[in-house]
Amino acid sequence: MQDSGKNIIIAGVGGQGILLFSNLLSKFYLKRGYHLKISDVIGLGQRGGGVESHFRYSAKPVLSPFIKAGDVDYVISFEQTETLRHLHALKEDGVLLTSTYELTSTSVNARLQKDLPECKTEIIKRSENTKFIIEPNAHKNLDFDINKMMNVVMLGYYAELRNYPHDEMIQIVRENVPAKFVEGNIKAYEMGSQIAREELVAEECVAIRC
Repeated sequence: MQDSGKNIIIAGVGGQGILLFSNLLSKFYLKRGYHLKISDVIGLGQRGGGVESHFRYSAKPVLSPFIKAGDVDYVISFEQTETLRHLHALKEDGVLLTSTYELTSTSVNARLQKDLPECKTEIIKRSENTKFIIEPNAHKNLDFDINKMMNVVMLGYYAELRNYPHDEMIQIVRENVPAKFVEGNIKAYEMGSQIAREELVAEECVAIRC
């Protein structure tokens, strides 16, 4: 085991595959001998409602699946409004992984509620936490819609960030995704890991002023 464990919140909206992401990640940690507790909270709408997964893995037995605000090591979010909902939960040294994809809520569309006047991405960028932001429009792909595959893109990104073996993760994807979707999911995973590699190299260059 490389670490004693982490508390992770996985967030997005219905239809983004939060539960699949959680399932794939759980398979990886179980194979490595960790204890797990996972709690999924699904919004009112099948699509468009908020979805979050409290995901805890540990070298020791985990007593509760729920994570208190301020105890979260990673927030992994596929939709930026949901990102803003969970930023407060991060530890001071917690890490944010987020997409800039935004789904305007039905209440805002129906003019029952006002949207934030400021760009959500700019609010996120001001967070003092370490953050990694994927802008889908910068990574459009002819093979698949990155917004619909953001869960597996983010899995590849997270694995690269944590230095996890990609062959193990890809095998887990093969074993747990319907056969007709395997190829597309592997491409999405590889895109995520590639985006992470490029951004991490760029950050290292900035750090050493290359």
